[in-house]
Amino acid sequence: MKAMVFGDTHDDTDYLRDALILFEKEKYDRLYLTGDLGRLSVRMLNPYAEKIVAVEGNNDPYYDVEKVSKFPLPVINYTMLNGMFVCLTHGHLYSRYDIPVNYDILILGHTHRGMVERFAGKWILNPGSLSCPRDGYHSYLTIDERKIQLRSIKTGKVLKEVFLGKENEG
Repeated sequence: MKAMVFGDTHDDTDYLRDALILFEKEKYDRLYLTGDLGRLSVRMLNPYAEKIVAVEGNNDPYYDVEKVSKFPLPVINYTMLNGMFVCLTHGHLYSRYDIPVNYDILILGHTHRGMVERFAGKWILNPGSLSCPRDGYHSYLTIDERKIQLRSIKTGKVLKEVFLGKENEG
């Protein structure tokens, strides 16, 4: 199973459209959303509701996204992916230090900076921002059975890649 991860679109529908085209073309099984989407973005995402695991960002209440969303937007959400327990949260309330659940992969948003790192034997990921990055890359993540990639939505360039396996455990 493979997943695409992005967030912090802040209603930039151009980059979101590009991401959804790629989501369909590459035949991803799941779409993980790290929040701060906006009403227009949520309307565009609604047709994918059955494939979405999402969380609410700190700006989403101001956008009133819950009024238009066809998928749940809790503050923390959980799922399994390829035998790994995945925890999602936007990052404004919880961080790697105080998340109230044991996880294999923690996916955060909020900072608008892409990140793939290992911390205390766990994967900590941030897709950055599709629309308004603070690190210069309009980025998203992909996760499959073998690897995690941070990629540019504009160029498709792999910005960071790590392989999942025994050498990366611990």
